[in-house]
Amino acid sequence: MRLIMNTLSRVSLLAAFVATLLPASSAFAKDKVVIGEQNWTGAIAIQHILGEIISTRLDGDVSYLAGDVPILFAAAAKGDGSVDVLTDIWLPNQSAAWAKYVTGGTRSLVPNKQPYLGVQGFYIPGYIQDKYNVHSVYDLKKPEVAKLFEPLGGGQAQLLVGPAGWESTYIGEVKAKDYGFADKFEAVSTEASVTYARLSAAYKANKGVVFYAYTPDWIFSAFDLRRLDEPKFDGYAQDNKKDDPLYKADGCWKFISPTVDADWKSKSRITCAYPDAKVYVLTSTALEKRAPRIASFLENVAIEPQALNDLILKIEKEKQPADAAAKAWVASNPAQVNKWLGVQSVGSSQ
Repeated sequence: MRLIMNTLSRVSLLAAFVATLLPASSAFAKDKVVIGEQNWTGAIAIQHILGEIISTRLDGDVSYLAGDVPILFAAAAKGDGSVDVLTDIWLPNQSAAWAKYVTGGTRSLVPNKQPYLGVQGFYIPGYIQDKYNVHSVYDLKKPEVAKLFEPLGGGQAQLLVGPAGWESTYIGEVKAKDYGFADKFEAVSTEASVTYARLSAAYKANKGVVFYAYTPDWIFSAFDLRRLDEPKFDGYAQDNKKDDPLYKADGCWKFISPTVDADWKSKSRITCAYPDAKVYVLTSTALEKRAPRIASFLENVAIEPQALNDLILKIEKEKQPADAAAKAWVASNPAQVNKWLGVQSVGSSQ
């Protein structure tokens, strides 16, 4: 009996020794997840929220890889783990890549079920809308309304169309022409920081300001802003959009870029709002096979635009580190996080 026990002991010791020489069991290895790092604040906020949850709730090993969106798309589509997740993908902006990797082509990327809505257009302070009943872009044609948007130092009313070189800045000038208020407003190109300073000054003086903006952005958490009504978008009419699903020969949106034609403004015609954007999280199908729990979580993520506005405020205006702001948000919103994870919240109905 002693011989048998000694033999068993030697076998056990040998097995333990061999185990120390072998790689850790896959049961204990963390799933590696690479999140494509995009460089605008909304995307950065989402990246860190997802990274925090994957790391702390799903025991994932998260890293980030920075790159331009087309490069990140191609890397994620390969399915080799170089990029597994894209966090802030806008449609229709990325419709070509979407057709290539999501709905057609390789079909190697899967969207989350509930995208958030991104909108853009001309905005004014809420107090101007409430006091003077300014609701539509067509209201800007009225001389008494245009006067509300004269700069604090006096002079002609100004339309802050956005940063120099942005396509949206040129589009703002075309819209002013085609909505019929260009003769009453000076189109002024300003960097975002200047626009925000002008907005803050207008609020302090209870004056009017009208400017181009898009959500998500921190200003929508800091100020009560209202988007001016425009006719609904019904299709792109320019030749370079003929392969776009939203092309329509007699559509409301015909934009000719200044880089294409020096007479771009007169040849362009835009009589409608921007199409609302749906903004998605995309996951590689390879991650679905490699880490199904994490992939399932990513498919269930549903970002609230107001929460994103608040996070951008903390990151851009309050200068909080993005990872710290995201970590605090995750800690403060357990019910939302549990819903994404498919976990029953404590105290919820059964």
